[in-house]
Amino acid sequence: MKHFDFLIVGAGSAGCVLADRLSAAGNSILILEAGGLDDDLMVKVPALFSGLFQGPNDWNYNSDPEPGLFGRRLYLPRGKMLGGSSSMNALIYMRGARQDYDGWARDWNATGWSYDEVLPYFIRSENNADIRDKFHGNSGGLHVTTQRWISPHAEAFIESAVEAGIERNADFNGADQAGTGMFQVTVQNGGRCSAADAFLRPALERPQVELLTGATAHKIVLEGGRAVGVEYEHQGQIHTAFADREVVLSAGSYNSPKLLMLSGIGSADHLREFGIEVEADSPHVGSNLQDHPLTLLHWATSSPDTIADAADPRYMEQWLADGTGKLSSNAAESAALWRSDPALASPDFQIIFVPGFFWEHGMRRPADSGMTIGLSYNGPSSRGSVRLRSADPGDAPRIVSNLLSQQSEIEAVIRAIGLVDEITARGPLTKVIGERLNPGRGVSAAELPAWIRAETQHMYHPACTARIGTPETGVVDAELRVHGVAGLRVVDASIMPEIVSGNTNAPTIMIGEKGSDLILGRVTSQHGK
Repeated sequence: MKHFDFLIVGAGSAGCVLADRLSAAGNSILILEAGGLDDDLMVKVPALFSGLFQGPNDWNYNSDPEPGLFGRRLYLPRGKMLGGSSSMNALIYMRGARQDYDGWARDWNATGWSYDEVLPYFIRSENNADIRDKFHGNSGGLHVTTQRWISPHAEAFIESAVEAGIERNADFNGADQAGTGMFQVTVQNGGRCSAADAFLRPALERPQVELLTGATAHKIVLEGGRAVGVEYEHQGQIHTAFADREVVLSAGSYNSPKLLMLSGIGSADHLREFGIEVEADSPHVGSNLQDHPLTLLHWATSSPDTIADAADPRYMEQWLADGTGKLSSNAAESAALWRSDPALASPDFQIIFVPGFFWEHGMRRPADSGMTIGLSYNGPSSRGSVRLRSADPGDAPRIVSNLLSQQSEIEAVIRAIGLVDEITARGPLTKVIGERLNPGRGVSAAELPAWIRAETQHMYHPACTARIGTPETGVVDAELRVHGVAGLRVVDASIMPEIVSGNTNAPTIMIGEKGSDLILGRVTSQHGK
């Protein structure tokens, strides 16, 4: 029965930041992480990230049948180790658009979360090796840089996109997100820089910080309407740890709502289905799930300058020697951020160029060389849900992402495919790109909507399942305090009122930064200073 100032559930992207910032202020911290260490070589080598899927460091969730995808079940990887999904993602550093955060503040009662108010938190966390301006930080723990190995085709994609009418953009995280250019990645010396590297390891050097791996939270301990501790399982035994100040959930958009519901915080009718005593009737817990649909198009190529042979032992020798070569690539090299409707305030598509095949989460590996262009639909309107499967904490939650449930979303993807047809039909890309294999020539225009529903996966960006809002519209307030329960906050991607227009790792780290200041009383949502 150990007492700490704060209990943090989850050593992922936000939880690592919280551990660092809260402990630096002199607080005692216990971090409960269900997974283990992040010492697998595939964690550190950028090109090998998909090799972690369905392994011991993955929660390995699957959705229930998806109505908009012909009833297919989606594989939903999530990092189960130190660093969470920042230790198994594709390392892209992308913040989203100014309009995302201004929309949070304007439309969702998220006072203090406008772009100008969150920008300092992005800057605080970042150590950018290449860009020095008012939008970036150069002294934070999270190393951000351009990639060490880039195929010549990345620039060819950009030049072809320019010929198709898209302007160049040297920084997707600068003044404007729109345009075509190179990605930046969370990499240091050719290897992954995860949230565990950037924030948790510095925190663990402080004596008041304790980390427990292999510790699965079962429920939040509540007394008189206040969170006072966490019940968890470790090495087959049930334990309870207590928080003298607050309990903070940073377990992610699937597991944070699951833990709330197991603790009696959620839709009263849903909780009663499983005999769970209702502590706070909060109907939006687990609702409003959003992710970015990802539709992948593939081409043959005769070019040798791809990542098709990256598994050759000579590239591992090169990477081990100096962190260079094809294994330092995250596969996604360049992109175009584009509006499928000119009337939109910000881009709704992130069109990603990969100099190789990325197919079925990287698990399908054709022997031949190829190229992939991925259409990440960053403006989805569909919303899914996370629900309990039972009252057993060991059971995976029931997840329905509900991707492409709206016809308007299918129409947007078709417009994006049309743009890609333009890009691949002009400029230097035409010299290296061959036959389009997927969708092949046998897929007619009339059949394209069905092909999209049959092929679309997701961008590994679950969000919004414990969103900011009023008690009638959300789960937490603008200071991330859970409605109806004292001493409890949620600090992870689940608090997003709407999903951002880009990858979610950088925004989740920002949420951890701002959340720590809210907890420490250094800023309040009322005045944003």
